[in-house]
Amino acid sequence: MLRKVLKWVGIVAGSVIVLLLAFYAFVYFQTESRANKVYDVNLQPLTIPTDSASYALGKHIAGIRGCAECHDADFGGKAFFDASTPIGILYSSNLTTGKGGISYTDQDWVRALRHGLGKDHKTLWFMPSPEVSAPLSNRDLGALIYYLKRQPPVDKRHPAKEVKPLGRFLAFTGDLPLFPAEVIDHEAQPAENVPAAVDAEYGKYLAVTCTGCHGASFKGGPGHSPGEPPIADLTQTGNVGKWTSDQFVTAIRTGNTPDGRVINDFMPWKYFATVYTEDELKAIYLYLHELK
Repeated sequence: MLRKVLKWVGIVAGSVIVLLLAFYAFVYFQTESRANKVYDVNLQPLTIPTDSASYALGKHIAGIRGCAECHDADFGGKAFFDASTPIGILYSSNLTTGKGGISYTDQDWVRALRHGLGKDHKTLWFMPSPEVSAPLSNRDLGALIYYLKRQPPVDKRHPAKEVKPLGRFLAFTGDLPLFPAEVIDHEAQPAENVPAAVDAEYGKYLAVTCTGCHGASFKGGPGHSPGEPPIADLTQTGNVGKWTSDQFVTAIRTGNTPDGRVINDFMPWKYFATVYTEDELKAIYLYLHELK
């Protein structure tokens, strides 16, 4: 009897292992197919300025769009996931012309920032192009490219990218936004210029970067990583929707909310406090305050 039970336990266990291996094989080949898809996009002609005012604008755009936050202060890149993580090995690119740098042409920059694609026309990995750079106006994108091209060379080589089984599974389920080119509208026609103003329209243009964490509806949700608290609802139905404009600006500047709480460091308020102007924060507030 015991032998018969053990036999069936072995059959069941073996079947489960076979099913798991088959499922992982499916996940593996599906994610490989997505990673290696070649995109045929029409790159827009974009004039890259060369004047000092555009350099200053590009520097500001790089600040509020978080370029240095991801690629490090010297734009030499840094680790998102190093070899110790179960997700994979992934470093942000060295954006300079130094050793290990990308050495992009103007068209390469447009392809990466507007479409989330590398030189090989395949999707970049984990690059937040959909909410950070693809929506930029032509004026702002041109200024940003000019600024990034002018950065001094940094010699910094990074390990080759690699996605581990857990990372593949999270990419498969959509919990890891690994392939940004998939969610970009490659036929979109960007605005030529979005004039800066303290109004909801300009606030919407700026606030798109917030969707990476707070979601397309700005309603927030569960934290994205272990230990991260729930992500705030920024609309009228959340606490932020009850704040005044001055209270919103103060919270971003100081990390202190009107009800006496301290904003968790998972929210990069300290960084935002250094890069956004007061008028930009007021514009973002006006847009968020319209959302229900």
